Amino acid sequence: MNKNEIKMPAERWREITRRIFRSWEAPDDVALCVADSLVGADLAGVYSHGVLRIPHYYSFIQAGWLRPANRPEVIRESPSTAVIDGKWGFGQPAAHQGLDMAMAKAREQGIAAVGITQSGHIGRLGEYMERATAAGMVALMAASGGPSGGLMVPYGGAERVLSTNPIAAGVPAREHTPFVMDFATSVVAAGKIELMPDPEMQIPVGWALDAQGQPATTVRAFREGGAILPFGGHKGYALALLVELLCGALTGAGVTERPQNVPRLGLGGNATLLIVIDIPHFTDEDQFFADVEGLFDRLHTVKPASGFDRVIIPGEPEAEQRARRLQEGFAVDRAVWDQIAAVAAERQVNLDDLL
Repeated sequence: MNKNEIKMPAERWREITRRIFRSWEAPDDVALCVADSLVGADLAGVYSHGVLRIPHYYSFIQAGWLRPANRPEVIRESPSTAVIDGKWGFGQPAAHQGLDMAMAKAREQGIAAVGITQSGHIGRLGEYMERATAAGMVALMAASGGPSGGLMVPYGGAERVLSTNPIAAGVPAREHTPFVMDFATSVVAAGKIELMPDPEMQIPVGWALDAQGQPATTVRAFREGGAILPFGGHKGYALALLVELLCGALTGAGVTERPQNVPRLGLGGNATLLIVIDIPHFTDEDQFFADVEGLFDRLHTVKPASGFDRVIIPGEPEAEQRARRLQEGFAVDRAVWDQIAAVAAERQVNLDDLL
């Protein structure tokens, strides 16, 4: 094993994470939900949303706005819509409650939408798309940072305004791995830079700008007043702005504001919109799946380009990584582990039996 990494089975990581969250006064079901989310991200190979988030979440508690003991509450509801107030608790339980409501309403109405406001970080959006597709439903999801804004510049600008505002979608399949799309509207997920343990680590040119609006080449240059770029120039910016409007304005969570106008409360939280579609309300279900499977089969037979082994369907890489890591476990950088262990020690969480 690489001496610069700490590797353990997924179940051990899950228990470490659960114990730490319980020490923050999170109810056991909430602690387990968030632990499953973070470990699930690592299993899928999405490390920016994995257990390295533990110290990040702890900083939210220290800042005084994340309240792990709080549970979400439905504040608006109709037969096909709802809005959930996350009460500044962990975001994952609020998002799963929203998904449960949206799926139940869509079964009755054909399509349903649920907004989530005032929640902590909801984690990897693909997690919820995988649940929806497992239930045989089509789903769309997006998340913004609400009034606290974010780390991304608008196209043509050199100042932080927008969050990375990810978009996700899921479409079920019967024989193939479901289609699961999940990506930030920025060139790179914020966590891949923001949560790097070494501020002197190099980052590729084209990921971010520094405080002077010049290309940032190190983590430090980004952290000290820099900003991430939108992917695809004006196209990524337009999608990010759409997410801001749908998740911030439409849900009532609020849109990004200038930093001096935004209280510390909520910095790092999410505003979310979920849409779920029940297939039989729109078309014959067997024909739908025949079309999906036929298209996926066709894509898998496409001649691969130079440097590629095959054409893949979005969602397949995560499913393959998950199957492998469930057998092998997964590792985090020792620097990340040291931060996690420091949080556990500060909260007097005993992990000796797990190490």
